[in-house]
Amino acid sequence: MSEQVMALKLHFETMSDTNKRQLIDDIRRYNTTVSSQFLSQFDEAALQQYLEHLEGAKKRYTRIAAWVRRTPKLRLAS
Repeated sequence: MSEQVMALKLHFETMSDTNKRQLIDDIRRYNTTVSSQFLSQFDEAALQQYLEHLEGAKKRYTRIAAWVRRTPKLRLAS
């Protein structure tokens, strides 16, 4: 392999590792109980899919919670 090809390959592997670490960090914002070591076993596509699942679940929860009508606190008249 030429030096340019090897340098390009290293560059893309480094970018891939960085992206994978970012995905793991983003996942751990939603799921604080999962370890980085466990998540590192999965490829980027699987991590991306799981992150999208977590984000979708968060949006559904937020949307549903917004529908709940909150009743005002009652105050005693003096």
